[in-house]
Amino acid sequence: MIDLDALLAREGLSPRLRLHALCALATGRGDREAQARVIARARALGLPRSEFEETLLQCVLFFGFPRVVTAFDVASRQWPADSPPAGGALPPAEQRAAGTALFDRIYGRNASAVHAMLRGFHAEFHDFVLEAAYGRVLARPGLPPLDRELIAVAALAALDQVPQLIAHARGARTFGATALAIRETLVTALGDQPAVDELMQRIG
Repeated sequence: MIDLDALLAREGLSPRLRLHALCALATGRGDREAQARVIARARALGLPRSEFEETLLQCVLFFGFPRVVTAFDVASRQWPADSPPAGGALPPAEQRAAGTALFDRIYGRNASAVHAMLRGFHAEFHDFVLEAAYGRVLARPGLPPLDRELIAVAALAALDQVPQLIAHARGARTFGATALAIRETLVTALGDQPAVDELMQRIG
């Protein structure tokens, strides 16, 4: 079992962001007990419930609908909303452009190559990534891009998806993340072990 107090006391990543990372990690594992502890701590610290709704919506992109259904069920029991949450996305007419702009900012000079790679896999897949993943979810204003990129780093570390992890860690850096914040996000996901140092070297 994770020592939540010790983890939140570590320097380099705010307790708020670490709880978001832990929320994503518990979602990915389908760990209802860990999810309940994280949600309870976030509530006790007075953090906005809406932010954790955003984290769970983002988790659909990494862990799929079934795990997120479970996570939302835990959150609803642990932290009931006054009314069913709704909305928060950009207007539909703005989503594609916003998603493309965010994608291009994250991937920087590699954006054209990543667009081409996704189109090469399947044109529908490319459009889904831009319109749904980036435009409808990641461009939502409920969490800033820096937070979303660190959540992505935690999720991708748990999934051992290293190329995507490196890309999103560099994206986090683009939005102002320090090397220590990225490292602590990896520690949150993987523990303080040599693999973290190896990943940091690859991130550059």
